[in-house]
Amino acid sequence: MNRMMLAAIGACLLLGPAYGVQDAEKKMVISDFEGDAAEWSGLTLSDAGVNPDGDSKIAITHEAASVKAGKGALSWSYEITPKTVRVLALQRPLDLTGMKSLRLWVKCSRATSVIIGVGDPSGASYQANAHCPAGAWQEIAVNLDELTVDEPAKDPNGKLDLDQVSSITIFDIGGFIAMFLPDMKGSRTMMIDDIGFSSKPVVATTGPAQITRVVPIHLVDNFESSVIRWIPISLELSETPKFALFDAPVAVDKEVPPGGGKQSLKFSYPRKGKKVHGVMRNLEKVDLSKATTLDLALKCSHDGTFFVAIEEKDGSRYNMKVDLLLGDWKSFSWPLSAFTLADDSQDENGKLDPDQIKQITVVDATQLLGSNEADQVHLWIDQVLFILSQ
Repeated sequence: MNRMMLAAIGACLLLGPAYGVQDAEKKMVISDFEGDAAEWSGLTLSDAGVNPDGDSKIAITHEAASVKAGKGALSWSYEITPKTVRVLALQRPLDLTGMKSLRLWVKCSRATSVIIGVGDPSGASYQANAHCPAGAWQEIAVNLDELTVDEPAKDPNGKLDLDQVSSITIFDIGGFIAMFLPDMKGSRTMMIDDIGFSSKPVVATTGPAQITRVVPIHLVDNFESSVIRWIPISLELSETPKFALFDAPVAVDKEVPPGGGKQSLKFSYPRKGKKVHGVMRNLEKVDLSKATTLDLALKCSHDGTFFVAIEEKDGSRYNMKVDLLLGDWKSFSWPLSAFTLADDSQDENGKLDPDQIKQITVVDATQLLGSNEADQVHLWIDQVLFILSQ
C-alpha cells in the first residue's frame, strides 16, 4: 500500500465518522469509587463453573498513590493460580443507549494484559484487552463497536444490545496463562478508577474501515490511542526452552512512518544470546475470512532479521522474512498467499486460510541467524491492516 493510501487511512480514522456540528457529549458514570464498592464482587471461573470468589479482597483505598482521580479508587487483591480465572464483576442491568465509548483507569502491580467485558443478555461478553505496565496508571478508552465477542455462538444477532447490558467484568489474563507458564502465578493487586461511558467516540484504532469505495480493510492497529492490544513475548532457547510474557516494555511513541498518524508502537528489548523477543496480537475472535493482503510498517534501531508470523487456529504457522536496516521506516504489503509454512509447522492443506487466522506476531530472529548483539533494541510497528476482498 502506497504512502497516499496510508495517509488516507490516517486521516479517515482520526476524523471519525461525523463532520460538522457535534451533539453535546453525554457521560454515564458507573463507578468513581468515592463511596463504597458494594456493587462490585469477585467471581471465579473454573472447571466447577462460575462461583463467588471468597479469597480475593475488594476494598476502597484512599492512599494518594493508589488513586487516579478524586479521593478514592477500588483496590482488588487476588491470586493468579492455574485452572482458575478470577474476575471482578458489576452485575446489574445497564441501559447504554446512545453510548459510544467505554473509559476507565487501571493500575497493576505486575505487567499484564487486562480484559474488560460488557455483558450481553444472550450471555456473551463483548471484550477489549489492554496492556497494563507494572506500577503505572493506564487509561483504557475504547469504542463499543471495537469490542469483540468472546463466543460468537452465544449471541444470535451478533451485536451488543446496548439497552440490555447485564454486567461489566474485569480480569487479568494471567489467570488463563498460569497453567502453561508457572511464572505467572502469585499475588497481585489491581487499582481501578473512574469507570464510565460516553456518547462521544474515541479515536478508532482497530476494526473494519472503508477507506475508499474500492478498498475495504480491517484495521489491526494504528496505535493512535493509549490502548495497546499487543503482548510482548520471548523464547529463550536452551536445553529446556523457556517461554515468557511481559518481560520487555511496550509503549506508544511519536515516531511514525511517512503518511502515518501521530503514534506507533515501540517495543524495547535486549538482543542477547539465544533469546528471541517479539510482540503478538490475538485476532482469534475477529472475522478475517475476506482478508487477502497484510500491510504494515516497521522500523528498527539496529540492523536485523525479523519474521512476521501469522498463526491459524489449529496452531499451524506461516512466516514472512523481513530484513531491516538501522533507522529507516519500511512499508510492506504482502498477499497472504506469499506467506510460507514454517519449517516446524504442519497444516492440513498447506495454505494460509484467512478465516482461520488466530494471531499475528513480529519476532526479532537476528540472534538465531547470526550474531548482532545489542543491549537495547527498539522496534517500531505501525499501520497494521488487512486488505479485504469485496
